[in-house]
Amino acid sequence: MLKAVRDKADKAWTLTKKIVVAMSCWGLVFSLVTIGELRVAFDYDDTLVFSTPAFQKAFASGAQPFSPQFWTVVNTAYDLEQRKPLPFALAWIFRLFGFRVTILTPRPDHGGEALKKEWRYLTGDFFFTSGSDTKHKYLEEGHYVLYFGDSDSDITEGRKARVLTLRIKRSPKSTYRENYNPGTLRELVIPFTEY
Repeated sequence: MLKAVRDKADKAWTLTKKIVVAMSCWGLVFSLVTIGELRVAFDYDDTLVFSTPAFQKAFASGAQPFSPQFWTVVNTAYDLEQRKPLPFALAWIFRLFGFRVTILTPRPDHGGEALKKEWRYLTGDFFFTSGSDTKHKYLEEGHYVLYFGDSDSDITEGRKARVLTLRIKRSPKSTYRENYNPGTLRELVIPFTEY
């Protein structure tokens, strides 16, 4: 009987030591990352979310394509967008380790306040860049160590800013087919991110 109690106490003590060591490692990483103000950035469309349904709603709305009314419909139809599980989980993992997470989208900001509010728990840094060729300016302004994007222009923009850029695969259901050639720029492509 005494031996069984001693074995249980040893197991509990071993588990407690492992938890303390794990939390100490996390605390050290968290401290270094927050002191260094390190950041990671994610592209929005087809990287963090599958946004084709929002665009389809805007095209069906009768608004002239790519007009302010069109972008208002797209930016307020975030309830139709589907979060991509692996990139979304990666964003939260980085957040839990102390990185500041930034979301960049080349959309204009018409009606974008609701979209920013939707993502407020993950990030306070949600930027409408009004074009895919200006993202490097945002990436140059902070201590970014990683950038995740789906398009060829995301890869080149990250490289312009001298930030390690990783490719997220687009969903096979995405209607946007241009500017997408995974692996041709010799970038690292993260598997299983198309779902």
